[in-house]
Amino acid sequence: MAKSRAKLALQSGFTLAEMIIVVTIILVVGGMAIPNLTRAIDASRIKGSAQALAAAYQDARIRATQKDTSFQVLISPPGISPAQVCVDLNGDGACSAGDPVTAFPAQVKVSNLGVPVPLENQLPYRAIVTEQLGAPNNNLTWNAVGLPCQRSSPIGPCTAVGWVQHLQLLRANGDVMYAAVTVSPTGRVKTWIFIPSGNGNGTWL
Repeated sequence: MAKSRAKLALQSGFTLAEMIIVVTIILVVGGMAIPNLTRAIDASRIKGSAQALAAAYQDARIRATQKDTSFQVLISPPGISPAQVCVDLNGDGACSAGDPVTAFPAQVKVSNLGVPVPLENQLPYRAIVTEQLGAPNNNLTWNAVGLPCQRSSPIGPCTAVGWVQHLQLLRANGDVMYAAVTVSPTGRVKTWIFIPSGNGNGTWL
């Protein structure tokens, strides 16, 4: 009989108190991990969006040199959601059927409007670029030799420029993540992610 009782004691499961402790530990660890996980997901989204924009610029550049003509990269105006970018193949100043289009996640805004000035001024290449502010005819164009330029109208002359386009991601907690794509006057395309360090400071990487 004593052996049977001992065997039953060994086979018994967790007590209610032990289960409550385990569940509490899981909840605490989960509560600490979830913010880091959501931040990593958001960081991945805005980084991927910057890379997608850079790819659209490179696509337009390659097409322009292959076709020996100019192609404009159109970005949807502020307020359009989800934001999108396209290479205007037929030169009609709009993203039409047949134009390669890239759509961004709903949380991502492709606009320089609202980017804090101190943060913007910390961006490398800032002194040699022109901002893309979302006006209908204020988009980046690649000319036939693969250099960036800007037109005042879809059929106007193309003036050589450097370029910066910011991307902003509004997080669920109200914070904003920033990325940028720069194009040097020689046509070098580079993506940047802003890593904050507190008090409005940070580093573009």
